[in-house]
Amino acid sequence: MMNKFLGLVKWSLIRHKYILPVFSILQAVLALAMVYGLSLFMHDIDEISAVYLATGTIAIGMIAVGCVLCAQIVGEAKQNGIFNYQRSLPTSRFNIIIADIFIWGLAALPGVIVSCIAALLRFDIEMSITFSGVIIVLLFLITMIVIGFSIAYLFKPNMVGMVTQLIMIVSLLFSPITFPASRLPDWIVRVYNFFPFVPATNLLRASLFDVGSFKFLNLLTVIAWCVACFALSLSTLSKKD
Repeated sequence: MMNKFLGLVKWSLIRHKYILPVFSILQAVLALAMVYGLSLFMHDIDEISAVYLATGTIAIGMIAVGCVLCAQIVGEAKQNGIFNYQRSLPTSRFNIIIADIFIWGLAALPGVIVSCIAALLRFDIEMSITFSGVIIVLLFLITMIVIGFSIAYLFKPNMVGMVTQLIMIVSLLFSPITFPASRLPDWIVRVYNFFPFVPATNLLRASLFDVGSFKFLNLLTVIAWCVACFALSLSTLSKKD
C-alpha cells in the first residue's frame, strides 16, 4: 500500500515538475504584493491592523492555492482525461486524493512561509509558533485544497474558472479576513461564518498572533467543510460511469 502511495506521489511530481516551481514563485509574489500593497491603503497601521493584514495575507494565499489554482489545474487535468486515467488505476481512490493533497500542500508551503516572513518584516509584529498553530495552518491548507478538488470534480471545466474567481473576489474584497468583522452588518458576518474562510482565518489569528479568542465553533466549521469536501471528492472519484 505504501509503495502504491509513493508511486502516486512520484507520478504527480513528474506530472507537475514544471508547474510547481512556477507555482511557488507566484505564491511568493502574491504574498509580497499583498503585504506591501494592502498596507498602502492605510496611513496609520496600528498593531491590530497589522495582525489583520498579516493573517489576511497568509489566509488569502492559502485560499488562492487551494480554491483557485488547485481547482483550475485539476479541472484542466479532468478535461485532458487525466481524471479518468486516475479512476482506472489499480489503487485506492483514498490514496489518490491523499497523494494529491500531499503534493499541493508541499507546493503551497513556500508561499505560506514567505507570507509569514514578509508580514513579520513589514509590520514588525511577533508571531508565536506553537504546535496548535502549525496544526491550524495545516488544517486550513488541507481544507482549501479539498475544496478546490471538490470544485474541480463537481463543476464542468468551463465553470471552474468562474466559481474560483468568485471565491477569490469575495474573500479578497468583502469578507472580514483583512479587517475586523465589526465593520460589517451582523447578518453578513453570520453568512461568512457559515463558510470556512473567515472561521479558519480567525483560528489562524488566535493561534499565531494571540489576537481574538480560539472558538471551537470555528474549528468545527472548518473540520466539517474539510470532511464534507473530502467525502465529495472521494465519492466523485470513485463513481463509475
